[in-house]
Amino acid sequence: MNKHKEHKEEEKAPKKGWVSKTLNALLNGEFLTRQGVIKHMPFMLFLCALFVIYISMGYSFEQTEREKVRVKKLLEEQMTEYKSLKSELETSKQQSSVLDEIDRLELIEPMSPPEIIEVAPGYFEESN
Repeated sequence: MNKHKEHKEEEKAPKKGWVSKTLNALLNGEFLTRQGVIKHMPFMLFLCALFVIYISMGYSFEQTEREKVRVKKLLEEQMTEYKSLKSELETSKQQSSVLDEIDRLELIEPMSPPEIIEVAPGYFEESN
C-alpha cells in the first residue's frame, strides 16, 4: 500500500501557474515555434503597431520642437527689426530732424497756421 500512496503523490505534481508557464516558454524558446508564433501573432502585430506609432510620434514631436525653435528665432529677428525701425522713426519725427530736412529741401517754415478753404459740394466734379 505504501507503493500505491507514493504513486498517487507522483501523479499529483504541483500545477504550474500561468507565470511559470510563460516564463518557461520564454526561456526554452517554445514561443518561437510555429504553433507559438501563430498563437501569439495578433499580440505581436499589436506590439509592432504600437512601436511604429511610438516612433512616428517621436519624429512628429521632434519636428514640432524644431519648428517652434525656428519660429522663435524668426520672431526675435522681427522684434529686433521692429525696434530698430521704431527708433529710426522716433528720431526722424523729432522737430530738429524735421527742421533739418526742411532746410535741405530749401523750404520755408510757415509762421502762421494753415487756412481752410471751403468750396461748394460738387465743385470738383466734372460736368458733361
